[in-house]
Amino acid sequence: MEHNLRVMADQPERCRLMRLAAVSKLGALAFLGATEIGVPFVRMIILTRVLGPYEFGFAAALSATYGAVEQITDTSLYRFVLAMPREQYREALATAHGIALMRGVIVAALFLALSYPVSCGMVSCGDWSSFAWLATLPLIKSFENLELKIQERDYRYKLQLIASLVAHGCGIAAMLAVGVWTRTHEAVIAYLIVQAVANVALTHLLASVPFRVVLRGALTKGALQYSLPLMANGLGNAIMTQGDRLLVGALLGLETLGLYAVVILTSYVPTSGLFRLLGPVQMAGLVNAADRPDVYAARLRLYARAVPMVAAAYALGWEVLAKSFLPAIFGQRFVASDLTILLVGLIVYLRVCRQEPMTAILLQTGGTGRLAVANQMPMLGLALGALLMWLQPQLESLLAGMVVGEIVALVVALRIVCGSLGTMWRDAIVASVSLAVLPLVVGVLFEAVEMFDPLLPRLAVGCGCAVVLVAAGVAVLFSPVREAYRSPPPSEMQLRRKQAAE
Repeated sequence: MEHNLRVMADQPERCRLMRLAAVSKLGALAFLGATEIGVPFVRMIILTRVLGPYEFGFAAALSATYGAVEQITDTSLYRFVLAMPREQYREALATAHGIALMRGVIVAALFLALSYPVSCGMVSCGDWSSFAWLATLPLIKSFENLELKIQERDYRYKLQLIASLVAHGCGIAAMLAVGVWTRTHEAVIAYLIVQAVANVALTHLLASVPFRVVLRGALTKGALQYSLPLMANGLGNAIMTQGDRLLVGALLGLETLGLYAVVILTSYVPTSGLFRLLGPVQMAGLVNAADRPDVYAARLRLYARAVPMVAAAYALGWEVLAKSFLPAIFGQRFVASDLTILLVGLIVYLRVCRQEPMTAILLQTGGTGRLAVANQMPMLGLALGALLMWLQPQLESLLAGMVVGEIVALVVALRIVCGSLGTMWRDAIVASVSLAVLPLVVGVLFEAVEMFDPLLPRLAVGCGCAVVLVAAGVAVLFSPVREAYRSPPPSEMQLRRKQAAE
């Protein structure tokens, strides 16, 4: 009897500790996502204030080249380890490290091979050595201990957050020092190298599992089969996030590329932080509910409805703030037209909707090949945008083509995951299509009516849309949230313990 009373008395304390632990984990993930968004802003603010228009465009060209090659060759090896059974964890981790080292050597060679032609196409042939410096980065990063990322399986993000903050802090300090000293694009090279070295060092210091490499183990074939299709997936992502910059630099010049880089920073780049928040939560949610079909289905329904709402809120925030925000933060030479703001708002909305929860579903089920196919669709939009930009050399031409590409990509993504979503497929379609009306109507309103040029009228419209989104969220998400995250039924062992206590 005393034992039962003691257990009952401890129950509220246990619940309180569990809630605190959940809040702590969620807070670490939120800060990690905020870091992914905040660091590029800080970096861009420094560069726009320290570098002139040409050198800033040169720095943007370097960043675009590095980002494109990294994304095209990204194998997401840590996700292979995350998806493996826990009893194979150490072997899978060592195998991933071995493949990462091989990738680093290959990508470094690719950077060296591309440095001269890319420099000739975007800047001048004499500046090829600046692009060749990028070859050091994949070699450095190939020694990263992936354990910190694997901890996402257990909703643990704190060590990854520490490594990210310290590494980015060191990189920004190096960039600021070199930028003030030289006033050249070398500031970006210094940032990238110092940040990579610091991050690798911290992953080794904070990891509990030693860095071990297996090049020809039992899991090597499975790791390659899982990760190689993701290189094609990376090609699609690179086209979306970097290919357009390369086109702008080649066709419209470095100064226009500088303006476009700021537009990208404030619109596309923060979505990486958004995906950093959505991706791990959805992936862990699906992995941990794989043996509970009813909970798994409820989580799919929740994600299919919630992600378009997040996408709409994000796109509306961009449309409301962009016109006043860009020149105020980065300088008066960075002013985007209302049509540019409208088109970019639609692109970011469609991009978020086509990537999640589709990416989490396909990664959790091992459908990396299908994911790669879906992410090639933006190529059509980029090709159309390049044609339109050749006919009418302006940013809006490129953006119009990219909107078409994102629509096609969303349709293909929904078709690919139709079988995995089941009846939730309808939820995804209805949510994605209906919520697209908000950024479309608001963008057209701002572009057509001059009275909405000042910030205050735009804020008023944004607040009205926020009320609509909150009301819709309460109406359609309350029930799925309750079903998706209800407590699991007691296990057989727990039932025996309860019977013994009674």
